[in-house]
Amino acid sequence: MRNVIDQWNSAAKTYVQEQEGSAFADANKAVVKRRFTDLHGEKVLDLGCGYGSYTEYFRSIGGCVTGVDGASAMIELAKEKYPDSAFDVVDMTEALPFENESFDIVFCNQVLMDIEPVEHVLAEVVRVLKPGGIFYFSIVHPAFYNGEWVEGNPSGKRITSYITPGITSNHFWGETTHFHRPLSFYLNVCSDAGLILTHTDEPRAYDGVSKNEDIPLFLFAEYRKK
Repeated sequence: MRNVIDQWNSAAKTYVQEQEGSAFADANKAVVKRRFTDLHGEKVLDLGCGYGSYTEYFRSIGGCVTGVDGASAMIELAKEKYPDSAFDVVDMTEALPFENESFDIVFCNQVLMDIEPVEHVLAEVVRVLKPGGIFYFSIVHPAFYNGEWVEGNPSGKRITSYITPGITSNHFWGETTHFHRPLSFYLNVCSDAGLILTHTDEPRAYDGVSKNEDIPLFLFAEYRKK
């Protein structure tokens, strides 16, 4: 995991520049904003918070929020951009520095596909969640991530494999590692951790990226702790 964190430290500034105001980020955030509109009285952990955009949003709608990320460069940017929100450097593949059953919601945006092992992370999520608490995550849709952009057609992608897990490298904002896993992996690993699926969402693709809006780019899933 150390190498992955180093990659994100190197990519942090470029990532923020590319993400802010991008169609990709805006489409993702629109789904989250529809789901979470009022968090007064809720204690929230933004796990893998990046530069803090969602931490700040959750604070703005009343949540008592802590944003954590393993990349110190991301946390530095988050503190600069959102000085009223709480941030800390935490490697989420290690034990989280929080008491048992201390959060109502654990939110994890576009992170699980970039970490290994997921099983440990979910065990910690369950530990810090209160009984009945919510675990909400989003990832790039695994059915349509592990492919190749079609040459000369940036709006299309050729799917080359799906079932077989694998490791790939992205170069959108510097080299970053991605762990491809099929949808069944995420469903099963969350269930095995003691979480109950309550909702999934596969929103239509946003304009300007996919010519076929019937192919989702994201997967959102909401679970509750037993």
